Amino acid sequence: MKKIVLAIAILTAALFISAVSCFAKDKQNVAAGRDIWFKSTFGGERFFSLILPNPPFNLPLGFDQMLTWPRDTRFNEFGVINDPDCTPGDASTDNFDRCADSESAGVIGIRKFPNPSGGPPLIGVTCSACHAGFDPNHPPADPNHPKAENIHPTIGNQYLQIGKIFRGHLSPHDPRYQVFSSWAPGTVDTTVLENDHINNPGMITPIWDVPDRPFFNVTVGGVPVRAHRNGQGGEDDAGCETAALRVYFNIGMCAAECMVGHLANGPGGSQIPIDLAECRKVCPDLVEAEESVGKLCAFLQTPRSPRLVNAPDGPHFVDWKVVEKGKKVFYNACGACHSDGDPSVKHNVLTDDLIHPYSEVGTNSCRARTTNWMAGHIWAAFSSDQYKERPTGGPGFYRDMPLVGIWATAPFFHNDRLGRFTGDPSVAGRIAAYENAMDLLLNPDKRDEAGSILRTNDVVLLPTPSGVVTLPAGTPVAAFANVDPASGDNLCPDLIENKGHYFGTDLSAEDKYALTEFLKTQ
Repeated sequence: MKKIVLAIAILTAALFISAVSCFAKDKQNVAAGRDIWFKSTFGGERFFSLILPNPPFNLPLGFDQMLTWPRDTRFNEFGVINDPDCTPGDASTDNFDRCADSESAGVIGIRKFPNPSGGPPLIGVTCSACHAGFDPNHPPADPNHPKAENIHPTIGNQYLQIGKIFRGHLSPHDPRYQVFSSWAPGTVDTTVLENDHINNPGMITPIWDVPDRPFFNVTVGGVPVRAHRNGQGGEDDAGCETAALRVYFNIGMCAAECMVGHLANGPGGSQIPIDLAECRKVCPDLVEAEESVGKLCAFLQTPRSPRLVNAPDGPHFVDWKVVEKGKKVFYNACGACHSDGDPSVKHNVLTDDLIHPYSEVGTNSCRARTTNWMAGHIWAAFSSDQYKERPTGGPGFYRDMPLVGIWATAPFFHNDRLGRFTGDPSVAGRIAAYENAMDLLLNPDKRDEAGSILRTNDVVLLPTPSGVVTLPAGTPVAAFANVDPASGDNLCPDLIENKGHYFGTDLSAEDKYALTEFLKTQ
């Protein structure tokens, strides 16, 4: 008997030690993953600083303008988040900020590295450059001078003006200037450089409550994978590690070795897929990234969505008398898509992550039509077999997006075009944006749909095979930005930006109000 008790004690101790060891390792991986999220570029700076400004792109980005802009108004001007560990620079630093971290360029997620030719530093971006934003539960007193505790790592910066940075050195007569100007704050067209000839800016999506989201069983090259579905159209559906690698290619990793040559060397000048096996042979940055994304994804399991009740004076923004009614309205009117089906679940992220044809959703279709993840296209290696087996070959769908934290992330829709952009990250500013967007969502007669058409603000000189064509100011951007140069066809002749998603519009005024109040609590 004593031997049995002793054996049980030894086994229990061994299991405890093993559990502690696993916990410590998980904690280390999360910490390392957070560091990767905020600091790692995997060589993308060579793309942005050495390749992009030169042929065939001829696109010098306005990083220099943004990074040397006075810190006191940098957020106001560009929507970027100043690194709290930096101070203003001067002529001795070429007007770059002075930072405790020598690789910080003064803005969260923007990194600088020595130029091998001795010129200006090479500028690269990390995941946090777009995805880190102000924490709604800990808003900064001054958004130009945040503290570390004011920064949420994965909310998605809905104030970031990426288009303004991209157009920084372009003339307003350049069609690209007008395309970049069409991007709402907090959006980016991730296919603009690996171009599919469709202007399709999408919101920088929040990444939180990941463990609570639905899983899908898919295959990638015939290999089974259990993964979450990401991307507005569910394109990044092959698992976190695979999606992360795609993002790093997107922001310049292995550009010279594995990406630039694939943009237009296919049949008729079309794309061909990145070959990961071949890329590993010639680009050490990919090997390093593949060794790192597991830790990155461990970190992405940890961020949680902000709750209004935890924000300063947050409870005062909710009419608690109607919240329970609003919950019933939500599950009756919205729960078929924006729920995991069980309202009693403690951590319901308010989505089933299923996809629907864009015609069913009714919103602007350009983001859904993007083609880069299709078989034969540049990012084919990063989507599942099931994505490629859709009736369309992949494009044409929108995913039911999670609604947790929606009180903090307005404007709405995949393009951030439903609702007023306040530019105000305070709790009151977020609630004002949310209430305006909800009002327009549920009362579409209040939308100015015709006025949402994005138009040029100057004469545009458009290069064509037969010469330069002059387009007058006021031309719809989609009339030229979505034209396939090979065929001349407009790949997305969809002009209205704030249309669609008319679900719930037939609710009574009382139910709409209750629904709006309920979602503030999620």
